[in-house]
Amino acid sequence: MFKNLGKIEYKTESQKVKIDLNQIDEGVNFTDEFIVFKKNDKLSIYDRICDHNSGKLISKNGKTFCPMHNWEFEPKTGTYKNGLVKKKKEYEIENNKILVSNKNFQPEIKSVDKSIDIKVRYINHAFLIIESDNFKFATDPWALGPAFNTGWWLKHKTIANWKDELNSCDFIYISHNHPDHCHELTLSYVDKKIPLVVPNFITNSTGLLLQDLGFKNIHNLNFENQYQLKNTELIFTIFKSGDLRDDSGFYFSAGNFKGLLTVDANNLNFLKLPSVDLFASSFAGGAHGYPLNCENYELKDRVKMLDNDRKFIKKTKYKYLEKIKPKFFLPYAGFFKEALKRDEVYIKYNKKNIVKDYKNFCKKLDIEILDVEENTIFNFKRNKNIKFESYKGKYYMDINENDYLEYFKEKYKKIDLNYIKNYFENSKFHDDSILFISLTDDNFENNDCYFQINFTKKITFTILEIESLNKLLQSKNNYLFMKIRKESFLNTIYNKRSWEDISIGFQNKQFRKPNTYNNKFWFHFSNVYVSNKYVQSRTDCSNCTLLNQDIHDILFKKKSVDNISSFKKFS
Repeated sequence: MFKNLGKIEYKTESQKVKIDLNQIDEGVNFTDEFIVFKKNDKLSIYDRICDHNSGKLISKNGKTFCPMHNWEFEPKTGTYKNGLVKKKKEYEIENNKILVSNKNFQPEIKSVDKSIDIKVRYINHAFLIIESDNFKFATDPWALGPAFNTGWWLKHKTIANWKDELNSCDFIYISHNHPDHCHELTLSYVDKKIPLVVPNFITNSTGLLLQDLGFKNIHNLNFENQYQLKNTELIFTIFKSGDLRDDSGFYFSAGNFKGLLTVDANNLNFLKLPSVDLFASSFAGGAHGYPLNCENYELKDRVKMLDNDRKFIKKTKYKYLEKIKPKFFLPYAGFFKEALKRDEVYIKYNKKNIVKDYKNFCKKLDIEILDVEENTIFNFKRNKNIKFESYKGKYYMDINENDYLEYFKEKYKKIDLNYIKNYFENSKFHDDSILFISLTDDNFENNDCYFQINFTKKITFTILEIESLNKLLQSKNNYLFMKIRKESFLNTIYNKRSWEDISIGFQNKQFRKPNTYNNKFWFHFSNVYVSNKYVQSRTDCSNCTLLNQDIHDILFKKKSVDNISSFKKFS
């Protein structure tokens, strides 16, 4: 179905950025682009891009850190405080100038020399349908219901016939395993034989999830390889996110029309990107629980960090737009909202960028911005002019938020401590750290139980009383303490899903000691240990976890749930 056209070739332009050696002091030095650490005659040079979320490393009060999420970097050792190593820049010294190697890579990607009409339809959030006369594909379908354990809800309505449209596609591209992109309930309505295109992550985090959901035609495609949909003008490639996450973006040429979907991947392909007609990217921010969920900071400091985050996201998009210089910019993959009363603190403080925030900048660059809140259908004609349309049909009736929460709580109310113990002991995660967990109500209070998981050497699971927990929190120096809403925790572990569903979905409060992001922990439980393939022990409780599509028996055949007894079949 997909013809492999081989790896992308890059045209390389080498540049040397000059730094005056006489202006470099002993210790840490900052230029606009680089951090230079000098010790005697030895230099270590790093770029200022934070490897976590592509923010810009700064210096304040003698510390080097990223103000987006407070990742601290030590230039002397070349490592972040959490142990992650940062790659050094190559350099040479000539005539008392430091010449830092800064290569520009321009991808040379194949295309069919043919002018064709392309239609791009915004369905919801990151869900697009892109088509011509002889091909049709969809991206990251999320059409109904919540994501991230009820933390996220769709901001816009979905067209009524989305199921038919989705099932008529030649293939569906799924960028990564986050539920606003790989949405289980939406995918439960998709033919299990439909081709799914996913990135070939080392962890296979997306492919394994789709296997769990019963899909039979999954194409794990290699990064930077070019693929042609047989008997069409469509050629595409998948780019890897340049940060620490399993994430990706999608480039395609449809005849002479070229498009790039960065979705919400950071530093995509290390910015080795082609020039395109259409650039589509996330833009809003607010897509994480941190820092509002982090009790290491006062509320006023968390709000300030969120404001910084939004500013950095805008600067990052500006950098993309300056480099790529597309004819059209489509902000997408950011149209979600917090909707439940229990998440009112996020509704109040988790502000987001809006499309209008980018209009002046696009005007300066002569880029036409496409606002899906004004038009949802974009017809690109052969001369690359555009015709706008708005959907005029019926919309799908979505789930009532409160009804769903009631269902969700009933489905995941039974705590099976034996299963939880086996879950952690079988995780194969080892680290010099301890995880403390308290299962709570909506307000992160009225704790059902407490337990400790020690990942040092042999993994141990211990049930605690509140007095014991408090003593341990006072005496231990390397731990993460998480208060997690009970039903969200149970959903995540009973179904072997990503722990980022808990964090990004505003389902926890946490305290870290030291106040450092444990990349090893979050990567393992968000990308490695995320499939029922790796479950080594099951308990009776696991039988209550049914496939998400069963929700429609209660919540779609009725406008509301009027009797809690309706849920008994799920427990």
